Amino acid sequence: MRTPAGAWALLFVAPAMFAANILVARLAAGWLPPLALTFWRWFFTALVACALAAGAMRASWPAMKREAPASFLLGAIGMTLCGAAAYLAGEHTSAVNIGLIYAGSPVVMLLLAHAFLHEPLGPLRITGIVLCIAGIVAIVARGDLATLRGLAINRGDVWALAGSLGWAVYSFLLRRLKTELDVTVRFAWLCAAGAAAAAPFALGEWAAGRRFEFSAASSALLALTVFFASYGSYVLYARLQHMAGVAFAGLAIYLTPLFAALYGWMFVGEALRSYHLVGMLLVLCGVWLAGRSPSRQ
Repeated sequence: MRTPAGAWALLFVAPAMFAANILVARLAAGWLPPLALTFWRWFFTALVACALAAGAMRASWPAMKREAPASFLLGAIGMTLCGAAAYLAGEHTSAVNIGLIYAGSPVVMLLLAHAFLHEPLGPLRITGIVLCIAGIVAIVARGDLATLRGLAINRGDVWALAGSLGWAVYSFLLRRLKTELDVTVRFAWLCAAGAAAAAPFALGEWAAGRRFEFSAASSALLALTVFFASYGSYVLYARLQHMAGVAFAGLAIYLTPLFAALYGWMFVGEALRSYHLVGMLLVLCGVWLAGRSPSRQ
């Protein structure tokens, strides 16, 4: 079956929005406490999502109550764990390590989808995944494979690994756990669950003396992550999964570092090097191959 044109469009729009959170993480590192940032991110996203889906939520309240345990599990993994892990990792390890570790997340999604959802792989899809990984490695290694030999495991790497595995499991469960809820209603419920799961950790951080100070700058960062990296990206990602499946949607993760590099060049003054262009070419070719329907391979 041919992949819908709309799914291809979402494959590029969703990671562009996801990458906004990487920009937020870079700007917030060493300034805003990561667990409080995670809580406020999902608290305000839940307010926005609930307001936009208020009518549908009232009609869906019986189903929401039935799905509350599953929704809390999804919110705790996909929102709290994955959200906080990136902020915590950034305090202890390099972007090279984080990028390389997160690049493995879609591979786990493919294996989960193949094992439990019986989504086929096929030679072209496998080749595409290999090209995607090669492109990401070229970028995070900065064109020098010697960089990879110098990587050292530390606490930040463990957080990045937890977030990477958490995102793969969240993506799988989002499709595996059946729901009666509309995409927007389910997302609002998951945001509320994510804020609830993050609250005790944010309180512990506050008790330890790390306080989130609201200001024009911190509010602007929150607005960026709420409207683009949270509400927009997660809703589009869920629709992408619904349209094209878990394996195809997982390819969006490969594109996120490319948009992050672009944002770094545009807003943080990071230079784009030749290895960025080589990696981008490999990733785009890999995405095209992996996105082809296995039935046509």
